[in-house]
Amino acid sequence: ELEDFARHFKQSRIRLGYTQADVGQTLGDLYGSLFSQTTICRFEALQLSVRNMTKLKPLMEKWLEDVDKNNLDAKSPSTFQFCTKQRKKRTSIDSLTRKILENEFRMKNKPTAREIAKIANNLQKERETIRIWFCNRRQKEKRI
Repeated sequence: ELEDFARHFKQSRIRLGYTQADVGQTLGDLYGSLFSQTTICRFEALQLSVRNMTKLKPLMEKWLEDVDKNNLDAKSPSTFQFCTKQRKKRTSIDSLTRKILENEFRMKNKPTAREIAKIANNLQKERETIRIWFCNRRQKEKRI
């Protein structure tokens, strides 16, 4: 039954013109349960536990039902209100800045929020950009 529903859900979602990310976002907007694109993908591919699949199924059914009703009236996913958060454009970091960040990383691979703010200010970059750079750099260290 779960397999059939997951297959039906995916086919319906595609037919209606929604992405997995759209589904995850609208589940949050409409029902207060925000899900990532990855979760929706795993649901469709039956890569979640039976318990999780069973828990998600009623939400997915409700979403499909609501979206079907909406598309009967509007015929377009764009009329179904999404409050999707726009992703920030990819930040490129020049080689001099990268060298400075690498030196900072060697001295302290997990700087405090205050230290990150100071580094960002010195480099004239957004604090969030520097914070993410350190997170990514620590992940890279784990892979090496």
